[in-house]
Amino acid sequence: MILRKVLLPGLLALVLTPWVSASFAAAKYDVLQLPAAKSDIADESLIYTIRKFGDRYFATGIFGHILYSDDGGDTWTQAEVPVRSSITDITFATPELGWAVGHEAVILHSSDGGKTWVKQYDGIRYAEEGLKYYEKLAAEDPNDLLYPYMVDEMNFSLGQGADKPFFKVYFHNEKFGHAVGAYGMVMVTEDGGEHWIHRLETVENDNFNHIFDFAPLPGTGQFFLAGEAGLFLVADVSGSFDERGAKRVHSIPWEGSFFASAAAADGSIVVGGLRGRMFRTADAGTTWTVVEKPPTSSIVGSTRLENGNLVFVGIAGEVLMSQDDGNSFTLLPVSSGNPIFTVAEGPGGSLLVGGPAGIQKLTLPQ
Repeated sequence: MILRKVLLPGLLALVLTPWVSASFAAAKYDVLQLPAAKSDIADESLIYTIRKFGDRYFATGIFGHILYSDDGGDTWTQAEVPVRSSITDITFATPELGWAVGHEAVILHSSDGGKTWVKQYDGIRYAEEGLKYYEKLAAEDPNDLLYPYMVDEMNFSLGQGADKPFFKVYFHNEKFGHAVGAYGMVMVTEDGGEHWIHRLETVENDNFNHIFDFAPLPGTGQFFLAGEAGLFLVADVSGSFDERGAKRVHSIPWEGSFFASAAAADGSIVVGGLRGRMFRTADAGTTWTVVEKPPTSSIVGSTRLENGNLVFVGIAGEVLMSQDDGNSFTLLPVSSGNPIFTVAEGPGGSLLVGGPAGIQKLTLPQ
């Protein structure tokens, strides 16, 4: 039987509070119909993600906040966003074409470098279109027992409303992209987001575990996904649409959740998650080694610096760096004094970190 999952303690610390807040607020007004409120302290409010694309930095956060900076993170401008849903991730395929995702299964699109955004998708469409999609597949192939499960999942989603968040979005080029999130949500587009298609049936994730992070495997036509309860998947995006799928890697020596992952310069993969646990694979998940590191809180964010060094952060504010492609990490003597959810390389030997206290800039030791 496919069981509904519950959010684990680490995820509770990371995303549940604003998710519950958004759900409570939705009882009073529809966050999908209200634009993000303008705020003079948006950069001091809860931030989920900081990313750099080209010369511009972006930050996403609670209440529909999408911010951008053209001066290395010293000052931030709030973008025009059509929803008040919390925004959890952002990506750009070109300097102009960007996508962002968030709570209520929102997918947003920008064609002007992130200054203004339009809604492409939401959780209402996820349930309605998903039900039709899987009912059609079930009718076409009544002997496949998977499709009735998918129909049940969509009926459940329909009854719950737009209650699920996307956690990550990635575009392989300006037309082809993926969005993934809670309860195993996997959506794909091949036309820049004009249409988003369900792909739950192509992913080896029978328990609908949450998918928190993913990244491409350099030069392979593959990418990996990491998530709840030791979930680690390798997906192939090089074949035809019907050939693509994600296979679960069962060799990973851990059953706790993974929140952050990164591909090292040598092509190896490093993942981190609950209780500060971190693992590394140099062969796309066939074998694993335990990463050498000091004890920390749960690992929730990561980035690879221009010089190839890896930086991972703990939710309690720890900043870890690896100079050997993720085999080992040392604790850096820097601190924001606050919990950290996300990290990006800043200008001039700095890091930009975000979390409940907003955006802060840290100076890396020389």
